[in-house]
Amino acid sequence: MAGAKSYPTFNDKEWDAELRLLFEERTNTIHKQEHTSASLQESHEQIIKKAVCLALKKTESEWGKPPAHFAFFLMGSGGRLEQSFWSDQDHGLIYESSNEEDASYFLHLGRDIVYALEKAGYERCDGNVMASSPKWCCSYETWEEQLKYWLREDRWETLRYTLTFVDARSIYGKHELVKRLKQATFQFIKTQPRMIKRLTDNTGRLKKGIGLFNQLLVETKGVHKGKFDFKQIVLFPYVNGLRLLAIEQQILSSSTVDRFQQLPSEHDNVKKMKESFERLLEQRVKWQKGIEQYEHIHHLTIENLSKDEQRQLKNWVREGHRLYQTIERLLKG
Repeated sequence: MAGAKSYPTFNDKEWDAELRLLFEERTNTIHKQEHTSASLQESHEQIIKKAVCLALKKTESEWGKPPAHFAFFLMGSGGRLEQSFWSDQDHGLIYESSNEEDASYFLHLGRDIVYALEKAGYERCDGNVMASSPKWCCSYETWEEQLKYWLREDRWETLRYTLTFVDARSIYGKHELVKRLKQATFQFIKTQPRMIKRLTDNTGRLKKGIGLFNQLLVETKGVHKGKFDFKQIVLFPYVNGLRLLAIEQQILSSSTVDRFQQLPSEHDNVKKMKESFERLLEQRVKWQKGIEQYEHIHHLTIENLSKDEQRQLKNWVREGHRLYQTIERLLKG
């Protein structure tokens, strides 16, 4: 029963001490070790799971055991297994209860998770896509209705919310809840023939990366002036394209690499780009090693790249944009 006080206490002093240790562990395992893209994802997941466990311990000390089965899931780069050395928070909660008191419990747990992750070194999401928000912390029934509402509403913002959820990957609790919710969402989209086209429209604005004279285009103003936007220009055409195909094919996996792998043979022209995308992820780890702040993690200093690296970067820009345009034509008929 939520609210029971018969559980071991976990006072603020202990809580803060545990979170300081977790921050140190994150620093040591993520920033002071050599990584492949896969090992980096494993390290992030270990830290995030420990933060969730500490948050649950804190909530239980005040509110008692969880009143219902639940799942905590990552979205964004964490959901897709594409995190870099620094990452912000994109996550949510889903639980098996429609009781209002239980909703308060899980929102409280969501706030503790956000706090724990922030103390461990993960920036809060600017758009508040976190389990501390009622929009991203709901019962299964509310989640199902909300996703249908977002699709029926058919606005840029609500379709963006839906696309964000499609990258959900459960890492703690009853994983089946997220799987069932994705299946229900894909089935609903299938009954609305024009919906896949609308979702494609939502991600179709590709940011140009190569100029008329074959030069890499950098930011012309703002805090990243003179830097190259790797995330928007290089990574996102692959990510957005494969997400759309995953929806159309009802592929539940959130990883872009797994989405490539699970495409049927009719999409062999897309599948053949999987290895190139994997090389892209590995090269990104090398290029971003040593960046010391989250706000700079997605931008490259072109001058630091060799001529061969710049040539390879241009190849990925062209391939990713061709890939997205191929998928766009396919899905828009």
